[in-house]
Amino acid sequence: MADPNRSAIEAEIEKLEHDEAAARVAGDTDQLDALWSDELIINATENIIYTKDHFLMRMRGTQIRFESFERTISRIAAKGDIVITTGNESIIPANGPDAGKSVFCSYMNVWIRAGAGWQLLGRQVAVIARASSTSGWVF
Repeated sequence: MADPNRSAIEAEIEKLEHDEAAARVAGDTDQLDALWSDELIINATENIIYTKDHFLMRMRGTQIRFESFERTISRIAAKGDIVITTGNESIIPANGPDAGKSVFCSYMNVWIRAGAGWQLLGRQVAVIARASSTSGWVF
């Protein structure tokens, strides 16, 4: 028998996943601040472990910007007050060494219940491939 509560949670988390990606592209640090737990840890592709405050500071200072950020969810697993999502992201950074180039990543996000809603608590991102201007994808 299907758990109707779980499918409602999955739908809510799917919406939050897409809202979070859209906020990254828009540079909407207020939205990200609301979506992210104060204890957020991000294990980023550039081998940096970010806290929420550090990542938001870099976004507000324009060191981190995105031209595009598309997320495709492959799996959502819910257990009580924790939800884990996995999938792929296709991003184009607006600055840094990959500025203007497509970067294809895998990701895992960990969401926790926060009051009546959910917040992102942890994030792991790994680069699968980068687009090269001369030879296509570099794996």
